[in-house]
Amino acid sequence: MRTKWLPLLLLIALLLPAQTALAAPRANVTHDQVTFDFPNTATFSATLNANVDIVSITLEYGNIQQTCGEVVAKAYPDFTPGKTASVEWTWDMRQSGSLPPGATIWWRWIYTDSAGSESSTEIQTAIWLDDLHDWQTLTSGDLRLHWYGKDKAFAQTMLDAGLEGLRRNKQQAGLVTDAPIDLYVYPNYDDMQEAVLYEASWTGGQAYPAYNIFIMGISESDSTWDQNTVIHELTHILVGHLTFSCLGDVPTWLNEGLAMYSEGELDSGSQFQLDQAISGDTLLTVRSLNGGFSELPDKANLSYSQSYSIVNFLIQTYGQDKLTELLKALRDAKPIDDALLEIYGFDSDGLEDAWRQSVGAAPRTVSAQATAMPTPTFVPTYVPVAGIPLAVTPTAYAIPTSSFDGSNTPTTEGDNTGFIILTVALVCVCLVILLILGVVILGFVVRSQNQKAGKNG
Repeated sequence: MRTKWLPLLLLIALLLPAQTALAAPRANVTHDQVTFDFPNTATFSATLNANVDIVSITLEYGNIQQTCGEVVAKAYPDFTPGKTASVEWTWDMRQSGSLPPGATIWWRWIYTDSAGSESSTEIQTAIWLDDLHDWQTLTSGDLRLHWYGKDKAFAQTMLDAGLEGLRRNKQQAGLVTDAPIDLYVYPNYDDMQEAVLYEASWTGGQAYPAYNIFIMGISESDSTWDQNTVIHELTHILVGHLTFSCLGDVPTWLNEGLAMYSEGELDSGSQFQLDQAISGDTLLTVRSLNGGFSELPDKANLSYSQSYSIVNFLIQTYGQDKLTELLKALRDAKPIDDALLEIYGFDSDGLEDAWRQSVGAAPRTVSAQATAMPTPTFVPTYVPVAGIPLAVTPTAYAIPTSSFDGSNTPTTEGDNTGFIILTVALVCVCLVILLILGVVILGFVVRSQNQKAGKNG
């Protein structure tokens, strides 16, 4: 599905629920509204009127986003039948999962009266956002920046960073937007984390490509870090649009590498860490970077720096056009190895071999066993520790399966081995003793039977 059709798809998604009732008369409705307890619930309510008793009521609702098909949720609220029915139903985000701030919610009511006639209300929409803050908006081209708690000069600086991000992505990677993008900037990380349910405490930013929305908190200590975060998250939106697919996915090293590449060259700290990993032969495998990045800071930072280096190698060596072809192949649901072979002539292992050679690293260690291909799982950008930016402005797109890596995990393998040996030895001794006892008992039985036979003879 090409993203140039996104505006049309969004319009269709909004209008499709109404098609089934186009022939039905419009309902007589008052007080049709939604009330937010942000970010927990959205409560829909209305008063419906008819000439005869209303006998059934259905609420259809949803949100506008890029999807593979029509998505319509239905609810059947309790009510008292009659010519007038007051109805209410609550969408609990704590159970369904949270929407990003700025998402568009839609809903309508459909009811049937005792005469069998069906009526529907007009589709209503509302923006899922808190009403506690004085949100302001600044727009330029395809970017809409929403903020509060800071002055307009700050907002202009962040908007300019976004415009620079659009320029870089178009020039460096051929990534462009086909619809307006909304950026919600919170004046601190606490406010941002409170706006989205179930995000980790270290969340500093999050991109939602399906909604054309990204959110972020401000470090309040490093303006450069904040501006780079805008560019970083914006890149994820553009990549997400270009590669949108219901079947395929984008390896984390490619997604994060492009976001890092759009920020510019690595800072000195990240470059030093990467150089140390190259000289010390402690680089991560490309296949391991297909999926989850570690949540351990040092290992996570190396994952981002290495991903940047790989993407930089592909663009500088083979050009921007081939990288765009790779992204489109992934959009068409081709596995990463097949896509790499088709575009570049090598798979993930071949990519690692070529990249390692380009940076002067030791050859890849070949394992006798095939390496599993992790599946990317999206998670948000890290918050700088104690107000000091990390070596990168990462968006850790994969949730690690453990808080420990293999090098730091305590092992009891030696203890287990000793215990197993001791257990086996004890079992063997017991078996020998049982065997000896069995032989002795059998001897007594045979001897006893021979004695009886002698007496009988």
